[in-house]
Amino acid sequence: MVSVILTILKIIGIGILVILGIIILLVLFVLFVPVRYKAGGNYADNRADVSAKVHWLIGIAAVTVRYQSGQPFHIRAKLFYIPVFDNLKKHKTKKDAPRRQKKEEPQIQAASVSDNTADETDSDTEEPNKKEESSATNPLLQADNRTEHEFEKNKIEDENTDKITIIQKIKRFLIKFFEFFRKIKFTFRKIYVIMRKIKDNINYYLELLQQESTKRAFALCKKQLLRILKHVCPQKYGAKLHLGFEDPAVLGNVLAIWGMLYPLHMGRIDIQPEFEQTIAEGSFWVRGRISVYVFLWTAWLFLTDKNIRRLRKQLDL
Repeated sequence: MVSVILTILKIIGIGILVILGIIILLVLFVLFVPVRYKAGGNYADNRADVSAKVHWLIGIAAVTVRYQSGQPFHIRAKLFYIPVFDNLKKHKTKKDAPRRQKKEEPQIQAASVSDNTADETDSDTEEPNKKEESSATNPLLQADNRTEHEFEKNKIEDENTDKITIIQKIKRFLIKFFEFFRKIKFTFRKIYVIMRKIKDNINYYLELLQQESTKRAFALCKKQLLRILKHVCPQKYGAKLHLGFEDPAVLGNVLAIWGMLYPLHMGRIDIQPEFEQTIAEGSFWVRGRISVYVFLWTAWLFLTDKNIRRLRKQLDL
């Protein structure tokens, strides 16, 4: 009996270890296997053709995007090499819906006509009843109107009798005059308080920027952001351009800038000049990769660095 229990526990333990191993392996794949991307395109004869692809782990998950002049934007996604999304296929299925609606329109219109005829008959039957009720209540309404008219006349006569004297007018004018100056004084005092707060905040932030811990925190943020930018930018790229302008001076300026930037592109951007006509053609391609662990490491540094934590406390973040 004990041996059976031990074998069952052994099998359960092996299963748990296998599951943990698979989870750890997946986490390592997500962290250290980069997401690769590539893009390319060309432009010639006023027509553009651009495509891009993002894939992970030898194409297990992939997204492809393509745009061609005069054609709809195409997005396609695959998971384990099986298509799971295609926007053009959904677009085609939606086109069949108006046809079905056109077939159902005559029935809906017939139903609406029958409903309108029923409403008209109901309204015709209700109108005589409303007229009879209004004729029955007319004397009472006339009496109410007379009483309201007399009440308004009496109210106007009472208002004419209660005239405001000159002394009361002077008092009201003086009250409004003093209230106006009191409001001006209040607004100036409020502006002074706001300006004082702004001055104190400026002094506080200037002192904060001059601290050594703040300088070290900004240096760390700058270093990590530059690292992320360098990691995200494409590692390989190239371009071939065929350019021409009516004014040769413009083309000369473009070639001068291209020559000054040669230490950056190292000949990966090639320009074929055309001095006799205006033309703009070319093609390009880029490739790169993005790893998740770079972003996680940067986030970990931002959360654990003592200088950044101190700066967040001082800024109440």
